[in-house]
Amino acid sequence: MKYKKFGLSFFLFVCTSVIISTPAKAYLSLAESGELIPKHGYQLGLETQALTNLNSGLNLNLLLDAPVNDSTTARLELGGGSIDFNAFASLKWMPFPDVDNQPAMGLRFGAGFARDENQNFVQAQVSPLISKKYEIEYGMTVPYFALPFTLINNKDETFIATNVTVGSEFQHREWKTFTVGGEIGLDLNKSWSYVSLFAKFPFESSKGFGK
Repeated sequence: MKYKKFGLSFFLFVCTSVIISTPAKAYLSLAESGELIPKHGYQLGLETQALTNLNSGLNLNLLLDAPVNDSTTARLELGGGSIDFNAFASLKWMPFPDVDNQPAMGLRFGAGFARDENQNFVQAQVSPLISKKYEIEYGMTVPYFALPFTLINNKDETFIATNVTVGSEFQHREWKTFTVGGEIGLDLNKSWSYVSLFAKFPFESSKGFGK
């Protein structure tokens, strides 16, 4: 119980810091491993993202995940910060599951819209994604790696942004209702470097929150 209270307190502290800090134009994160949502399950998430290059600052995103089939999960993301509005929808397709020594491997496809001051941005993204689940002393961790390619269009130009994404999800043995995670994105081409923290809360419509 003490670990659960500590985890919730820490995440609320991070969210409060985001709200009172200067926001930024950062929204191209993943905040998910190759793990899939089980049938009849859903997942709510909250993500904070700190931009570390270009104009520094913070952003806040709300996430909703739902299963499509045994190998695919859908996500809807809404957020903001210094960006007036951000919406992104994606499908995570993992045809190669995490089995024995084989990591989960697949692709995440997405498209979104953002408005920043007087400019509108339309984006389409494909991200090769790999992850591996490990049981450790205190619970379960799922490190992951992705290489997003994002086509971005605004009134002035169209370009492809690329970055390297490395992160991990973690669930303590005593945490039954939520999972936490962290992610780092490194700019490769016309992209954003960032640090992200997130928490996800699985639930079923008939049972409520918790795994």
